Amino acid sequence: MVYVKWIGHACFLIKSTYGNILIDPFIKQNPKAKYEKSDLEDIDIILVTHAHSDHLGDTIQLAENKNVKVISVFEIAKYLEKFGIRTVGLNFGGKTVHNNIEIYLFPAVHTSSIIDNRDNILWLGNPGSFVIKVDDRTIYHAGDTMVFEDMKLIPRIVGDIDLALLPIGGHYTMDINQALIAIEYLKPKNVIPMHYNTFYAIEANPKILKEKAKNTNVIILNPGEAVEI
Repeated sequence: MVYVKWIGHACFLIKSTYGNILIDPFIKQNPKAKYEKSDLEDIDIILVTHAHSDHLGDTIQLAENKNVKVISVFEIAKYLEKFGIRTVGLNFGGKTVHNNIEIYLFPAVHTSSIIDNRDNILWLGNPGSFVIKVDDRTIYHAGDTMVFEDMKLIPRIVGDIDLALLPIGGHYTMDINQALIAIEYLKPKNVIPMHYNTFYAIEANPKILKEKAKNTNVIILNPGEAVEI
């Protein structure tokens, strides 16, 4: 069993026998984030799907000068190294293992950039998604993406997916209708919708996904709530 807590937006805390993983830690600037101070005190790995501020978020503050490993696409990893952060840079199809936790990087269809203090856009590689295999569970975090047909390859590579974390808010990512197609491709046992209702532009009703989804269990969480898978 693994413990999965939705902090809000695309940020999840995953607790396992072998360590704690924080994904896309957009927390301090997210007014809808819900968490306990203790949630952020014992993190072993931070996964960053792409460089946008609502995903890179508080990574630097959480990992700087600490024994935390940040795993991301190669370009983001190199960018974070200058802050004294321990990183592992991957590219699509790559895998790394940290204390019996397997992390795979897969594509996402989106963009990945930061805006510097002169309002210049700096591109930091391609956006990604992650698969985490730990404690006999396989979890897929889609990052920010539209649905794409190569999602079908992911379960062929990593095996059956126990939990898929899928965006449904539209505008910047797939909406509910696309998420339904993603479910057909990924065939996950469970789905937690994410990346919705943080801002006006990404308002969505997760109950519609739950009503329409077939052959999967849709788990609707409020920020701050958790489930064991």
